[in-house]
Amino acid sequence: MEKETLYRYVACQASPEEEMAVLTWLEADPVHESELAKVQRQHDLVALSAPVINELYAKDRRRRFGSVLRRWSAAAAAVVLLAFGGYYFHAARDFSRQGERLLSVSVPHGQRVSLTLQDGTSVWLNAGTTLRYPALFTGRERRVEIDGEARFEVVHDAKHPFIVRTYACDVEVLGTKFNVVAEEENGLFSTALFEGRVAVSSRLVPGERLVLEPDEVVTLEGKHLCLAQIDNDEEYLWTNGIISLTDQSFSELMHRFEKTFGVTIRIEREPSIRIGQGKIRQSVGIDNALQVLQRFADFEYEKDEQNNTITIR
Repeated sequence: MEKETLYRYVACQASPEEEMAVLTWLEADPVHESELAKVQRQHDLVALSAPVINELYAKDRRRRFGSVLRRWSAAAAAVVLLAFGGYYFHAARDFSRQGERLLSVSVPHGQRVSLTLQDGTSVWLNAGTTLRYPALFTGRERRVEIDGEARFEVVHDAKHPFIVRTYACDVEVLGTKFNVVAEEENGLFSTALFEGRVAVSSRLVPGERLVLEPDEVVTLEGKHLCLAQIDNDEEYLWTNGIISLTDQSFSELMHRFEKTFGVTIRIEREPSIRIGQGKIRQSVGIDNALQVLQRFADFEYEKDEQNNTITIR
């Protein structure tokens, strides 16, 4: 397979004929999967040029929440939004009922990734997230699966609804912007809607279904869905490296810090903390982030550089 064709494929710029040729080539020999992954990594390194990152960072300082979402939609048209290393890309050798080849992207802690699906839908993946999706949408529905946190800007197609499958719920949309958290290990699920309309159908309680309007969020309380208004827009600015401190418990913040900074945090004693409003950037680093929290809570911490672990006392 010509390298130019593979580069166009990973950049989502290949023609339908080229996409089919690449998929056929992948299936012909398992070795080809590692070759494609190598091209993917090369493409990512090019996409991560410092001038582009600095330009996005500078622009962000002058924009509010709504304009941030619009800018990322335009700037992240290829594969990577912001990642400080490689992410795990795997072309799974299994097929859905429609015969779609499934691909998988897993994002390590401390990183963030963006990619564009075959239909033009933009997806932002937070640290510790895995996305499974078909290389080509060929059935009546456009189905993807996530474990972790992701933001979607779905291309409208009334004849082919877009469905995000999680351990707890299925989120169905026609064309919209929304954020999904689905962490089965921690029993967390939420869907926040920014634009458009989505329907959330529970997989834990058959028949339970909620339809969201913009600025609404649905969460999982026990096994049941709970609808509320979004009261903290900053919580969804993680795509821009912003961590919201507003109304978060200490354990919730440590969970976010673990994913964002790629460390393991052990809490021997949990201090009381409740910050009315505030946020920090991922770029400040874990030490500065913890020192900010020490202004609001009484605790000490110890770092184990060798094991990449922090102990809170």
